[in-house]
Amino acid sequence: MDSKQQKTANESPQTLWSLLNGDGDVSLPYNGSSGWSGTDTSKERADNADNSGRTAEVQTFVYRYLLWRRENGATWKELAEAARLHHGTISGALSVLHKTQRIARLTEKRDRCRVYVVPEYVHGRETDEQGRKHQCPECGHRF
Repeated sequence: MDSKQQKTANESPQTLWSLLNGDGDVSLPYNGSSGWSGTDTSKERADNADNSGRTAEVQTFVYRYLLWRRENGATWKELAEAARLHHGTISGALSVLHKTQRIARLTEKRDRCRVYVVPEYVHGRETDEQGRKHQCPECGHRF
C-alpha cells in the first residue's frame, strides 16, 4: 500500500476535486485498512476490497450521492438501495467517511435511520460524533 492510501482519521479531508476525479485517494483509517470485524474472513474481505479498488469505488459513490442529495442527504437504507449494495458495505463506507470527517451524520432521522450529508450541507443542524458512544451511568462521562 502506498503512502497516499495510508490515511488516518487525524488527517484533513481530501478535496472535493480529488474525490470526484478518482485520483486513487481512499480513506483507510484503521492502520491502513478500511476496517474489519476481527475474523479472518472479514479481514480477507477488507484487504481484497482495499487492494482491488472496490473500497475507493464505494466511498466515491457514497460521497457523490450525498453531494447530489445536498442538504437532504441520505440514510444507509437509501444509499444501499441506490447502489444495490449490502448494508454492511454501505455502513462500512459511511463509518470510514464519517470517521475521516468527509461526511457528517445528522441527529435527525428519516425512516428510523440517521441522515448523512456532506459537511457543506449541515447548515447548522446538530450532528453526531462518529463511533459508538458509551456513557457512565453515574457521572455521564462518554467514552
